Amino acid sequence: MNKDFNPILNIPYPSINVQKKDPKLAYKILELYAGMVSELSAVSQYSFQAIYLNEYKELSKILENISIVEMRHLKILGELIEALGLIPYYVTYKNNKPIPWNSDYIDFTLNYRDMLINNIKKENEAINNYKEIINMTDDTNIKNIINRIILDEERHIEILSKLLVQYDNDQ
Repeated sequence: MNKDFNPILNIPYPSINVQKKDPKLAYKILELYAGMVSELSAVSQYSFQAIYLNEYKELSKILENISIVEMRHLKILGELIEALGLIPYYVTYKNNKPIPWNSDYIDFTLNYRDMLINNIKKENEAINNYKEIINMTDDTNIKNIINRIILDEERHIEILSKLLVQYDNDQ
């Protein structure tokens, strides 16, 4: 694969070692774990796109590899939620009621260009949501974990933006 499109950064993820249980923060992280703009949604969306675009081998592989990175984020957030004192179910909460994750959170756009634009938008939303988490805690370990995930999301935006330019140039 072209190194310009490799979503894997050779930067280790910090180990999870939270200072104290914090269910309020864990509930907020659940939104990034299994909400509308979440790692579970990203894994599902990129996986769908990789399958749908299978005839475009390089693009399909790039999207599959991004999905794998998002899967790593899902695992990290699940472990972080558990360390903070909650069970990492695929739910979020509104008015203290669980809302299960569902496939309505996935954008099933079939147009290649629109897929890329929507993916970039979702990655930017995720980064903004991660920055909210950073502002909610004084725990340096949690901040380091989230900042490391943000680096991946920024790399995804870089790759998706290059793919978009490539697509526009090919048209």
